[in-house]
Amino acid sequence: MRIHLGIRGKIAAVILICMIPVLILGGLLFQSRNQGRLEIVQRGHRDLARAMAADVQMFLAGAVEAERTAGAAVTSQPYPVSGIIQLFTAIRAKNPSFLSLMLIDAAGTWIDGHPILEVATAIREKEKLATVVLGRLDLGGLRTVLPRGLGRAADGIIVDTTGRLIIDLRQPARAPEALRGLSAVRTALAGLEATIEGYSDGRTGYLGAAAPVAGLGWAAILVEPESSALESARRAAAQEMITVLTAVGVGLFLAWVLGAELSAPILALVRGARALGRGNLGTRVALRRSDELGELGNAFNEMSERLSRYVTEMNALQAVSDAALSTVRLGELLPPLVQRVGAALHADAGLIWFVEEGTGDLVVPAGFNGALAAKGRRLRRGQGVAGRVANDTRPLVVSDPARLGTLDPALRREGAYSTMAVPLRVGGRVIGVVQVLSQRPREFTPHEVRLLETFADRVALAVDNARAYEREREIAGIIQQTLLPPRRVELPGLAVAGRYLPSREVGGDFYAVLPLDHGQVGLAIADVSGKGIPAATLSARARYLLEAFAQDGRRPEAVLSRLNHALAADTESKFVSLFYGILNPRDGTLLFASAGHLPPLMVRAPDAAPRLLEAPGLLLGVEPGTTYAMSETRIGPGDLLLLFTDGITEARNAAGEQFGEQRISELLATLRDAPLDEVADRVMDAVASWSGNGPADDQTVVAARMTSLL
Repeated sequence: MRIHLGIRGKIAAVILICMIPVLILGGLLFQSRNQGRLEIVQRGHRDLARAMAADVQMFLAGAVEAERTAGAAVTSQPYPVSGIIQLFTAIRAKNPSFLSLMLIDAAGTWIDGHPILEVATAIREKEKLATVVLGRLDLGGLRTVLPRGLGRAADGIIVDTTGRLIIDLRQPARAPEALRGLSAVRTALAGLEATIEGYSDGRTGYLGAAAPVAGLGWAAILVEPESSALESARRAAAQEMITVLTAVGVGLFLAWVLGAELSAPILALVRGARALGRGNLGTRVALRRSDELGELGNAFNEMSERLSRYVTEMNALQAVSDAALSTVRLGELLPPLVQRVGAALHADAGLIWFVEEGTGDLVVPAGFNGALAAKGRRLRRGQGVAGRVANDTRPLVVSDPARLGTLDPALRREGAYSTMAVPLRVGGRVIGVVQVLSQRPREFTPHEVRLLETFADRVALAVDNARAYEREREIAGIIQQTLLPPRRVELPGLAVAGRYLPSREVGGDFYAVLPLDHGQVGLAIADVSGKGIPAATLSARARYLLEAFAQDGRRPEAVLSRLNHALAADTESKFVSLFYGILNPRDGTLLFASAGHLPPLMVRAPDAAPRLLEAPGLLLGVEPGTTYAMSETRIGPGDLLLLFTDGITEARNAAGEQFGEQRISELLATLRDAPLDEVADRVMDAVASWSGNGPADDQTVVAARMTSLL
């Protein structure tokens, strides 16, 4: 199971982890101190045992000395027995340890008393034992010489050389052999001090010490229950443990508080970062600190501000780019483009100048009224702010109104306070200047200059594209005019009316009426894939090739085969659908072939139902070796023929439904006897009404009628 800790918990955990060595050292120190306390207790026990041994030694030494004194007195003075007894009585009165003090004659007869501990001195006369001074000691008197430092539960014990108890001062009922097996007792009997650990009488554990009684071979033993001996040590250890636990608790509290102190700014930064991630640009965090976290907060706020400014600038750049791509008509392009540049820089007005070809002067484009004093202005190179920028080909910033009045008085008179201008470059060539103006005190920064230069790159590219488009459109318009015959063509026996509506300024549809030898007439309608200038260019090429191949009187399928071979070599994946027919007005014969084009509709004069003139065939430009089939029909006087492109049939209404061939057929049935111009116009009007908007594809209609047989 994974435990998830927040930043506050992690900080506290780190602090606690750092405390672990301290706690370990504290534990070792605590153990060491407990061991030290135990050693103090044991040392105290040894001292007490040693003192008790010394007291016993002194007690016995005094008794022996008194006994010897008595013996010496008997020896040195010729006291009668009664006198000796009186002397012994006086000694006993002075030394109450003696239970008795008596004489034993040479025969071993006790003269008085009953001993407990006996000490004796031999009295000799002329190297012969005359008598013995015998003293019996009351060892109960030892209780009066026990060390006063013993606790109430401590016990003093004297054992003889065999380890048997001589006296137990606190527990007389203790078994005589109770301590004989202790190693400490054996060590003391051997003349060395020893510590007693692990001794128990079956109910209580004891600590203590044993010390030898010098000169006697005895041992003085002191034992004390562990609970009593270690009471003060345990009390001190408990106090230290409480202190340690208190310190740990305080450390935990401080760690938690410090974790909160450190995590609060970090969490604030996290919330700020998430706000930025949600798009709340300019988010700030309030960290009133002077340490590194405060610096981090300041850095975050600076980053947020810069990011907000950067995104704003990128949005402005995108807006300028969108405006630059919105149209290729220069007159429609410039006003919104310059307005967005000025808005991005929070300027009061914007202005664009173009370098006029031939003179090199700077002029404001026709129809542009986007800035102060711009209308009708013309500047020579080096004149005014824009003229200097164009001449020096580098940006210029004027923030001083007095200097602006000197450089460009007209702008200053119109209320401009400061201005900034950068050149418009295309391919290293300056084509103009873009300029922004402020009507209030303002100093444009170097960053704003760089930003305006970035905008100027987009503007220059858009202007160059628009100019190129206008040039191409002009050329394509000329081409288009050469492709289309007049709206009405009258030939012997045949009348033709054509209508053409491109989806753009120029398109790829064309139709042709080609007078041929022997009074024949070629009728063609074509649709080139694609739109705009490329389609118009291919359309012109196909139109000229068609006319060239048709002039020698080839049959329709042969013309299409040669045209396909020529186009398939280099049409760059563009295709052409084309219907071509040859009408002979002498006999009304129509020979026709189709390269994937929509079949025309024909309405015979006596009939009401139009019929399709179908002929199979592949689009031109797909396969170089394609062959085409020819079909034949007859057209009589008054018969109506309608040719059209897919821009007519595929026009869609708001619901997405196509106009379709059926509607054309139904409409044509109602126009069988109508004039040709009306037929063509009615078809175009019906399609325009159906779609509602401008054409999505080029739309072409050709109506032809046999007027008579020649």
